[in-house]
Amino acid sequence: MNGGRLPAGVQAIIAYKFAKGAFSASVGLLSLVLLHTGTEAAAATLAQQLLEHSTCEWAVKGATLIVLVGTRPHVILAAVAGFADAGVSLLEAAALRRGAWWGPWLVVLSTGALLPWELVALIHKPGSMRAAIFAINLVAVGYLLRVALREVLESRTRTRMAKQAVADQR
Repeated sequence: MNGGRLPAGVQAIIAYKFAKGAFSASVGLLSLVLLHTGTEAAAATLAQQLLEHSTCEWAVKGATLIVLVGTRPHVILAAVAGFADAGVSLLEAAALRRGAWWGPWLVVLSTGALLPWELVALIHKPGSMRAAIFAINLVAVGYLLRVALREVLESRTRTRMAKQAVADQR
């Protein structure tokens, strides 16, 4: 991956990681705003607006969920998780963009570590969005693992060839 244009697959993963990082940072910032303005009152207002402007069954479930999770401890957790995920995602994107040798390995480890949890969630509550996210992450991990392993093999070959060239000159 060093020296030259990055493969299209790596560029797509970089774009995804930057977008994910921006979204996660937005969740963190929104959570901080909610903490500043009062989480329970904001949750109650949001739930009320949802119920006033929708008559669907999902609106009642959504409003109930908003009130249940709109507590200060939940919002603090959302802020911490949002900023932590943003930091990791942006670090992954920057490492891949820079062509750092450890970039693909970082993405493989951080994304691959979550795959079992995503699979369990998909099995217990199947859904098209969950399946799509699992599939995207699985493909990204497999692709970057292949890229990283190819880089290791090419590096070993270059090292072996350089050692052989030095030995031949003696």
